[in-house]
Amino acid sequence: MAQNKPSDTTTRKFEPGIWIGIIAILINIITVSVYLYQAHIMQQQQHASAWPYIEWLPSFNEETYYVEISNNGIGPAIINDVRLEYDGERIESIDSLFVKLLGTSYFPHLNSTIKNRVLPAGKSLRLFQINDRKWAGQVFVAMQKQPFILTICYSSIYGDSWRSTGVTVVSGHCTQ
Repeated sequence: MAQNKPSDTTTRKFEPGIWIGIIAILINIITVSVYLYQAHIMQQQQHASAWPYIEWLPSFNEETYYVEISNNGIGPAIINDVRLEYDGERIESIDSLFVKLLGTSYFPHLNSTIKNRVLPAGKSLRLFQINDRKWAGQVFVAMQKQPFILTICYSSIYGDSWRSTGVTVVSGHCTQ
């Protein structure tokens, strides 16, 4: 009688333990992927919860003229740089702007340094304020003649950066 020997060409079946191990590894990979995605979403939510939004607007009412800078966002704004331009020329300070506009900065006015300051959410400050009717009117009229550009570069506590040119805000790094 001939003995039945297993042939070398027969296929081996995977044992159930191997299948269970492969499935467990796939489940772990999927679980880690879901956790990484959730962490990414949580980080985006965290950044959004501290989002500053800087806007500035001039205001004139015949007796007072000022430029007010407001943080209308929900997080503090770290003001990194401020750039003033009038008639296409960079101006180094508010007093230099007044000299360019009127020929003098010796009149009653208040101005504030905003560079390297932190502006809390919901707060505002005035870049300058003129309370004298005569001078307020002269500065207002002079600033209407040529384009006045104020660019404020600011960032959040997480390092995200924006650039404000009034009510227009652009995301990204500020250029000097």
